[in-house]
Amino acid sequence: MPIYEYRCNQCEREFERYVQTAQVAVACPTCQSARVTRRLSVVGMLHPGGTAAAAGMSGGGGCCGGGCGCR
Repeated sequence: MPIYEYRCNQCEREFERYVQTAQVAVACPTCQSARVTRRLSVVGMLHPGGTAAAAGMSGGGGCCGGGCGCR
């Protein structure tokens, strides 16, 4: 099961949840609100040379910093 990151639109807390599909209803663990937004996650990877990098990061600007591959 993947881990998804969320932000509560009511109390503005950030939290993570293991969910099977994106269609599973998620509520904030702090205020129990169902008004949550799934956030874009960056995955850390280790390259063969032992250097760390973030998957999907292009190192440029763009509309959202380049992390989503929108360019």
